Formats: sequence, C-alpha cells, structure tokens
Amino acid sequence: MFGGFFGRRGGYDPFEDIFRQFQEMERFMSEMMRGFGREFPGFEAGFEPRIEMYETPDEVVVKAEMPGLDKDSIDVKVRGNYLIIKGVKKQEKKDEKENVFFSESFYGEFQRVIPLPVEVKEEGIEAIYDKGILEIRLPKADSARKEVKIIVKEPEKDETDKKNEEEK
Repeated sequence: MFGGFFGRRGGYDPFEDIFRQFQEMERFMSEMMRGFGREFPGFEAGFEPRIEMYETPDEVVVKAEMPGLDKDSIDVKVRGNYLIIKGVKKQEKKDEKENVFFSESFYGEFQRVIPLPVEVKEEGIEAIYDKGILEIRLPKADSARKEVKIIVKEPEKDETDKKNEEEK
C-alpha cells in the first residue's frame, strides 16, 4: 500500500500495519458512537464541540466551543438529566477553491449529549453565544442546592468488645 519509502523487503511494510490499526480503531469508534445514537435518535458521529463544565453554589455552567456557527443554527435542550446541544455548520458556497491543499473543518449537523451532575430547574436556563463560545447557565433545583450535615460517629460496641477493653 505505502511501499515506496521502506520498499517491500519480504512483502512487509510497517506503514501498512499502522494504517490498518488506525482503520480498525476508527471503525471501532464509529460502531461505538452508532450504538450511543440509538438512545438519542438523529445522533451521528462527527464533530462534537469541546466543553467545559463547572458548578457554583446556585448553578451548573457549561461552555461549548463552536466557532463559525450562526446563533440561529444552535439548538439547546434539557431532557431529563441531559443537556443536548445540536447545531449545523454550513459551508460557504464558492465556485472555485484555488490553492486549497486540504481542509480539516467540519461542516454539517452535530449533536452533543452531556449528562448533568445534578438536577436543574427548567425555569431560568440561559444560553449566550459570543465569539464562538456557547455558555449555558442552568439553575440548580432546590434539592441539589440543599446541603445536609451528617454526623460521623464510631461504631457501637457490643458486650464482648466492652469486656475485652476492661481486661486490658
């Protein structure tokens, strides 16, 4: 397949093995993502925005990197304990593309499903898209904001343990 550089000494080309392993890994990832997609119809493997998630005492904040999108092409939903971000990145229509050697840009539909660490309120969720970053603020449900102090105690000693202690 890649013969030239190493030649075909004995019919073995190390680049073929690397390429074959890469193809197998890619096939495995595609199969894994397809299985995930059954839980969330319409999901296809492809571009997934990189995210950052953190919490404050009152809310969960998710930031997603999505450069090159129009805000109108972004759809944000909460379903159960999942945040779902969908979008479409449209390719510019150009008749001629001179001097383009390759493109690693993704164009098309994408979806990212993010499990939420705590229960959130439906009311008051806010999403702002600025300079390629989507910031979503999800207010925590009252039950997620409640903090309960738990007293730590020693195990209760039974009669045998008490007698052993007295003998010492």
